Amino acid sequence: WDADLKTDLDRPVDFDEMMKAKIRILRKVFEAIGKQTLDSEGFKQFMLEGAHWLKPYGLFCWIRDFFGTANHEEWGALGAGRVSEEKLEEMTAPTSDFYKGISFYWFTQYQLHLQLKEASEYAATHGVVLKGDLPIGVDHDSVDAWYMPHLFHMDKKTGAPPDDYAEDGQNWGFPTYNWDAMAQDGYSWWSNRLGWMSRYFQAFRIDHILGFFRIWEMPATATGGLLGRFRPSLPITIEELRQNGLESQINRLTNPYIKRHLLERNFGHDWFRIKERFLEDDGYDSFRFKAGLQSEVACKAIVEKEGSPIGYKRPEEIIHGLNQLINNVVLLRDDDRPNDSFYPRIEMWKSSSFQELPGDLQHNLRTLYQSYFYGRQDQYWADTAMKKLPALLDASRMLVCGEDLGMIPACVAGVLEKLVIMGLKIQRMPSPGESDSKFGRPDRYPYMSVCTPSCHDMSTVAGWWEEDQGRRQEFWNTLLQRPGEAPGSCTTEVLDMIVKQHLWSPSCWAVFPLQDLLGMDDRLKSKNPKGDQINWPPNPAHYWRWRSSVSMEDLMKTEDFAARLKKLIMESGRCGGKY
Repeated sequence: WDADLKTDLDRPVDFDEMMKAKIRILRKVFEAIGKQTLDSEGFKQFMLEGAHWLKPYGLFCWIRDFFGTANHEEWGALGAGRVSEEKLEEMTAPTSDFYKGISFYWFTQYQLHLQLKEASEYAATHGVVLKGDLPIGVDHDSVDAWYMPHLFHMDKKTGAPPDDYAEDGQNWGFPTYNWDAMAQDGYSWWSNRLGWMSRYFQAFRIDHILGFFRIWEMPATATGGLLGRFRPSLPITIEELRQNGLESQINRLTNPYIKRHLLERNFGHDWFRIKERFLEDDGYDSFRFKAGLQSEVACKAIVEKEGSPIGYKRPEEIIHGLNQLINNVVLLRDDDRPNDSFYPRIEMWKSSSFQELPGDLQHNLRTLYQSYFYGRQDQYWADTAMKKLPALLDASRMLVCGEDLGMIPACVAGVLEKLVIMGLKIQRMPSPGESDSKFGRPDRYPYMSVCTPSCHDMSTVAGWWEEDQGRRQEFWNTLLQRPGEAPGSCTTEVLDMIVKQHLWSPSCWAVFPLQDLLGMDDRLKSKNPKGDQINWPPNPAHYWRWRSSVSMEDLMKTEDFAARLKKLIMESGRCGGKY
């Protein structure tokens, strides 16, 4: 059962058990051939070329296993930024007491290197390109954040503004990048990663490429995404607030707006129990959070430890109500210039703090909001991206694709075109101004793009078709140009038409999730399309447990299906004239 997708999955992958089993086997293999492998010329060359990441990685894994946690804040003298280069060399030397435990992880990485390299070379000989992935975030409990914390803002979290998938925004939990520190050595951290990736891949996708223009950043004390702001960005100044008659309202706009009627609305007639545990009087039927409790993380920890203060309400309801109070602000203060620079809270008009302001102040705030998000930033963000992205392009000869979905600044298209980076086109998520309907038109996509009917962060075509009757009807009548009522389930004929639309698109690449291709054949398509979605973006802890209901062995037997795909590829001119 998948709680986020609210459906049963077909034989989902249990990664925890899988990793335990593989590690047990690997340790037996290491005991048998570990020394022989470590003494081989191939491994020595691998180690010589990859020492910059292999040594910290091996030590990180060993310390993680020793403490039983990857949270390096619990590692004492071996915590983040506390292991010097000299200490690293000492602890990873062959004479070290820890060498055997550390070298096991080097051995494992070497085996992975050999296997992936072999697969890459085999694919290349058969005209198959491997496309790698460059995630936008690095986990807080990762070797990079532990060994090089100066390259990250460890007191911040990365995420995304509210959208159709997450009304409170997304909080991925990753620390944000310290680009100023990275620039000091020419972005070598990025160059090293991409240089190593190019050993195996001929192309790569930059996940959330918008993050290289600006990233949605929250304080580490946030659990949602509403208290985020774009970094870097040009703030609203104290002078602008003064000119708009808002200077005297700064405290009112930046502190959580908590009134008795809001407490009654959130928690009912027992609201005073919330007040007793979390709040204190602030005069005139107003309240403020007690010292140390004005954060989502702090309130959540108390509720999870002590339970619900109101017996008939679940802890989740209490946490949600408290988060609404914490997020009930209109402006956010800048960390470095809290009295001079400010940022509008995303979708501030949805907050009761905004709604209970006089009309003229609301109007002035909306004007500043519009200027902040859609006016003053474009050239600044374009210049910012042009400082970072060329270093990534120069690091290898791989073809670069950028996932440019979400709240897209107007400057992005021009920068990607200038740098010859392909953008992503998803039919159900057209970019602003891209289409005259709710759907993208594959026949109008630019050449420098990758087109696809769906991706891992959304339902498959069949899943979407069954969950959204209104949009499927519009799609049926407008994009597929079919009369009458759309079929209630996604037929193989529907998917065939959609796949053909993308294959015949001008886009340089057409990429398809396996689920969408299998849906073209009644023998192979999923019986539960809802369970074919891989990821649920609003939940950063969502496990990617999807497993194909069709085995590779059975797929190999459907020669007629393979021949059909080959025919479509040949007819659309996407075979390169060779295969």
